[in-house]
Amino acid sequence: MALGVSRTNIFKEKISGAVKSDDRPQFAKLLKKLQTGDELVVMKLDRLGRSTLDILTVLQNIRQQGIAITIQGVGTIRDDMMGSLTMNLLASFAEFERALIIDRTQSGRKRAMESGVKMGRKPKLSRQAQEAIRRRYGEETGTALAKEYGVGLRTIQRVTAS
Repeated sequence: MALGVSRTNIFKEKISGAVKSDDRPQFAKLLKKLQTGDELVVMKLDRLGRSTLDILTVLQNIRQQGIAITIQGVGTIRDDMMGSLTMNLLASFAEFERALIIDRTQSGRKRAMESGVKMGRKPKLSRQAQEAIRRRYGEETGTALAKEYGVGLRTIQRVTAS
């Protein structure tokens, strides 16, 4: 039990932070399970959404249903003026934290690319294989080449088109 919550009531989701709460399948399951009088416990407020507006919308909907909200390290947020202030501040900080993460990631990526690091997926075929495919294409079918090199026909078509 984490924070007094049984395993059957713990929802985990590995999905991009850019995805709105409405489009998160595990979050939707959680919301359907909650009933008036329940308590929603979250590890961090930013688990409810990434933008201030998204978080506040989710919180308002949850609180209107009579569901208490507890945030680890913060405590239970009451449905009063102080609770509203706390929610607004925490939601703003969550959005700010998300913006910092994006900024750091982009800066790191830019520095890596400037230092010669190649980004993206590694090619399935070496340069030598690509050159051999270009020479042989026409004499042999794309399907035969794809089978020989263990790639899809579309890969052979991309290689021969370039």
